[in-house]
Amino acid sequence: MNMHADLAHAIVLAALTKAPDGTKRKLVSSVRERRQQAEDIIAASIVVALAQRS
Repeated sequence: MNMHADLAHAIVLAALTKAPDGTKRKLVSSVRERRQQAEDIIAASIVVALAQRS
């Protein structure tokens, strides 16, 4: 099933908005491991959100 690009964009933005503030702050950390952990958490949240909408 194809998802319209605007819908996918909205889902990704919603997942980012719902991410905890601490996770979002870690995205700009100077410590690579913290950034990677935050990216992994956000990516997993996006995957879950997209799977729930398809």
